[in-house]
Amino acid sequence: MAISFSSHSFAQTLSVKLADSDGNDLADVVIELFGPENVSLENIETNDVEIDQVDKEFVPGITLITAGSRIRFPNSDDILHHVYSFSSVKTFDTPLYGMADESQPAVSFDMPGVVEIGCNIHDWMLAYIYVGESDKMAISDDSGVATIQNLQAGDYRLKVWHSRLSADENTMTQSITISETQDTEVSLSLELIRDRRIRRAPSANRKRYR
Repeated sequence: MAISFSSHSFAQTLSVKLADSDGNDLADVVIELFGPENVSLENIETNDVEIDQVDKEFVPGITLITAGSRIRFPNSDDILHHVYSFSSVKTFDTPLYGMADESQPAVSFDMPGVVEIGCNIHDWMLAYIYVGESDKMAISDDSGVATIQNLQAGDYRLKVWHSRLSADENTMTQSITISETQDTEVSLSLELIRDRRIRRAPSANRKRYR
């Protein structure tokens, strides 16, 4: 695909409006843009972050990082958690630990892709780590809008991911053009599969692992 950029257009904005097949606003959709500046991962800055565990849930539920970044998993609950992932992008397994265990090492994520994490103690706990090749990423808000700013005008490849998107690897791509003269708005309708995640169980007791 030919790439053409104007030398004076460096501050355009892309807004992507996401909805499901019934027209409902769709939150928690990840968008990622690829242009010529994203070809080499050597120029992409890493961003080390944390995913906390609060009231037996991962916070946040979706985290965006670039390849090479690291994540810590603090435990703000007064019970034990055991974070793990069997994803091909990154497999890891933490020991059972509580909020006093400050020595938990950060986990490095070197390969791009999506990592699904869970807790071996609480089956309903689920979160996603989107490891990007590009630093141009965003997550749609409750109104279904994801925004990326400070873009050069030109042709890009737009990648869209949602945990229930009915497509290979829950991902779709399409070509878009960022205008030289105005912000660019794109609307997409996504076909979703049924939500099969385990529902949260009521607390039966106050043991440290419950």
